[in-house]
Amino acid sequence: MMSMSLLAVSGASAKALWYLTRSTGLVSLALLTATVVVGVVASVGWTTQRWPRFLSQNVHRNLSLFCVGFIAIHVTTTVSDGYVPIGFADAFVPFRSPYRPLWVGLGALTFDLLLAVLLTSALRHRIGFASWRFVHWLAYLCWPIALIHGLGSGSDTSLPLILFVNGACSAAVFGAVAWRLATGRSFTLQARTGAALATIVIALAIAVFALIGPLRPGWSRRAGTSSALLAQLARKNAAVTAGTTAGSGTQPTPTTVPATGSGTGAVPTAPFTIGLTGSETTTSPNSQGEVQVTLAMQLQDPSSTPLTVVLTGSAVAGGGVAMSSGSVTFGPYHGVVTGLNGAMVSARVSAPTPLLLNLSLNVDQNAGTLSGTASGTTRGSGSH
Repeated sequence: MMSMSLLAVSGASAKALWYLTRSTGLVSLALLTATVVVGVVASVGWTTQRWPRFLSQNVHRNLSLFCVGFIAIHVTTTVSDGYVPIGFADAFVPFRSPYRPLWVGLGALTFDLLLAVLLTSALRHRIGFASWRFVHWLAYLCWPIALIHGLGSGSDTSLPLILFVNGACSAAVFGAVAWRLATGRSFTLQARTGAALATIVIALAIAVFALIGPLRPGWSRRAGTSSALLAQLARKNAAVTAGTTAGSGTQPTPTTVPATGSGTGAVPTAPFTIGLTGSETTTSPNSQGEVQVTLAMQLQDPSSTPLTVVLTGSAVAGGGVAMSSGSVTFGPYHGVVTGLNGAMVSARVSAPTPLLLNLSLNVDQNAGTLSGTASGTTRGSGSH
């Protein structure tokens, strides 16, 4: 089984920005969910002795302000992180970001709609109740757009915590909407039936989108990120992972060594440990349930030696493959994969001087990129 994970460590400040970006995004979704739910409570007119109606209205307003504040922090940390090219203008002008333009654009659209709701609420007495109420209904539209934005633009959508937050928020909103429709005596039966059907369609559409989109490998490439930007991110990821700690072990610092020859015929002289970057693609399962994982890599040596590993086997839940066979092409030479343990790949290459290769990889299945190191020894060195 091959475990594929992203390692992006560039110092404490970069990690802090990344975690702050993700956490404020999740908190914003939770606050928006609470805003919708409390708004439903206020519209239904539910009250108790301890919860008068004016309290629902005050809480609804304050939650909206908190939500916009957290979104502002989310935008600021995303732009400041700088790992992907998202600017401040992208937070207000939808669909102009070069990184996942549609899904990042939906986040900008959510922000714009929330700002419109807040501004019209502040000008309620000037624009009239009817205009204010029309814009205020957009808050309900904000929620599914924000959820899809998080699913489509996040690189960790499949993590259990993220799935739990998204699932809990979805259950709360759809439950509140069902309550609103069940108690909405001011609506006709036809209107409530149409709204109920629309809610069911939206819920199913979001679930299907998540299953066939962000929760499947290779989503970043399908999300609209350009190949040039993916390659740039792969190089950046390789630069920040070199020489850092991965899990319980320390990844060796890549060292560039002289290569023999030039072009595709060039291979480093063993022993060597050299950094690498590349991409990962996975085919759809065939009739036997087997997939083929192709790791197309390039060593960071003077000759940019190409290295391709092809793994065939059964697909594993959560990403990866239980290998049944594997091949390797190193420069002009070919060989076989002899071992696969997590993100460690061992191979034997039939070069003029037979080589034993050991690859330590960090693979981002969402982005379809990878980085790591390749170590090579001759058979007689006894090191593999």
